[in-house]
Amino acid sequence: RAVRFACVLDFEVEAKTFKAIQKNAGWIQAISKERIRDEMVKIIESAQAAEGIDLLQKTNLLKYILPELEKGVGVSQNKHHIYDIYEHSLRSLKVTAEKDFSTEIRFAALFHDIGKPETKVGEGPDSTFYNHDYVGAKFTARILQRLKFPNKFIDKVVLLVRIHMFVSDPERLTEAGARRL
Repeated sequence: RAVRFACVLDFEVEAKTFKAIQKNAGWIQAISKERIRDEMVKIIESAQAAEGIDLLQKTNLLKYILPELEKGVGVSQNKHHIYDIYEHSLRSLKVTAEKDFSTEIRFAALFHDIGKPETKVGEGPDSTFYNHDYVGAKFTARILQRLKFPNKFIDKVVLLVRIHMFVSDPERLTEAGARRL
C-alpha cells in the first residue's frame, strides 16, 4: 500500500519505512493475490504508474509480485532500442498513463516485452528475440491468472501482448507479414 499511496498521492516513502519495506518484502507472499491485484490496478491506473512499478522494484517487492518483469532489469536489447528491457517497459507504461489509456492497454504496455529475456539470443546490437510476443502472451496469461484477474480482462491483455509486433502500415508490411496476417 505504501507504494500505491506514493504514486497515487505523488509523494516519497519516508526513509525508515522504505528500508523496512525492503527488509520485509518477502512477507508480501502472505498477502492474498486479490489484495495484491487490487493494489496493482490502482498503481497502474495512476498518473505515476511507471514510477509506482519502479518503486516496487526498488523496495524488493517486484521480485515477489512480477518476477517475470524483473528479469528484464539490466538485459540489453538490440540496435532498435536504447534502453534495457525493464526500462523500455516502464517507459511504455509511462506513455499509456500520460495518454490516460485503459487499464488493459496499460498492462499490455508493461508486459509487451516480458518474453524477451527468455527468448534473447546473442548479445549486442544484433541480438534477437524471436517469438517474444508469443512467449510474452503466455507469461502475461500466467501472471494475470495468478493475480486472479477476470478472464475477459486476461483475454484482452494477452491478445494485445501477442499481436504487438503486428505491422499494419501498408508501406512497411512485408510479404511475410501479410502471410502472417
